[in-house]
Amino acid sequence: MNNWDDVKEKGSDHYKTGGGIEPIDLIKDLGLLRQFALANIIKYASRNAKSANVKTRDMNKIIHYAEMLKSAYGGEE
Repeated sequence: MNNWDDVKEKGSDHYKTGGGIEPIDLIKDLGLLRQFALANIIKYASRNAKSANVKTRDMNKIIHYAEMLKSAYGGEE
């Protein structure tokens, strides 16, 4: 399993502020990461449900948010 910093590094650059606390760390520290990640997974999945083609970029974002959840909360196999 990847650690939190490794998973964050794979994320989009527009979420990285370059100084101080990163927004995703604040979301995690406030206890909102699970809801945030699941909401984004739903958003990208529903976007693809309406499309004739699977959007690879959206699928990669779904994978990234799932990796965040696994890193932050662990889980059962």
